Parts: sequence; structure tokens; C-alpha cells
Amino acid sequence: MAKILVVDDEHLTVEMLSSYLSLMGHESIPAYSGRQTWDRLAYEEPDLILLDIQLPDENGLEICRKLRAGDATRNVPIIIISAHFPPMTKEATAAGANGYLAKPIKLDALKASLNSSGVS
Repeated sequence: MAKILVVDDEHLTVEMLSSYLSLMGHESIPAYSGRQTWDRLAYEEPDLILLDIQLPDENGLEICRKLRAGDATRNVPIIIISAHFPPMTKEATAAGANGYLAKPIKLDALKASLNSSGVS
């Protein structure tokens, strides 16, 4: 079982992803903003982070860059999630993300991304 931080300002998206993760036997930690992300990381050590690009207070790509610069989060897999079209896969990779999922997220795509990030 992995502990996965789910960051998205859309509560329905967080609930849906948390349900998917629960069905796969994982624990989810919800965060709805950049600030909540940093608050959660102060006392949680996730095995993976699902991170939306567009948050109300901080850009997800910038959060990804900061996570890659931090000692405690440098090696934590990060999968960017976004509804941007066209997908911002190059920007996500440049920021240090391990993967990219386009919204709406399908269960099989989530499973494949988790597997490719080392979480099964």
C-alpha cells in the first residue's frame, strides 16, 4: 500500500482520485491548494504525488520544481494532472515530473502511471 498525496483545487477530482486509489489499496492524502500541499508535506511522507498544474495560490509546475529541489522530496515520484489542451507534457517533464495525466483521468491510465512510477 502506498501513501499518495492528491493535490487539486477541484474537490470532486480529489474525491474521484481518492476513490480510485482506495480501490487499488492505497491511502490518499488530500490537498486543495499549494499551501495545503506544503502543510501536508510538513508531517506526511508520501510515496507519490498527484499534482494539478492550476491551483488557486501556486502553479503546480513551480511546486514540482520546489519539490525536486528539496532533500525530503527530491526522489518522490510526481505525476502532473491537468485539463490543459494541448497537454503540457514537455513543461511537466522540464519541471521534474515523472509522468503526466490528462483530465478527465481514467482508472486504467491512473494504474499505468502509478506502475510506471514504481507504485503498484
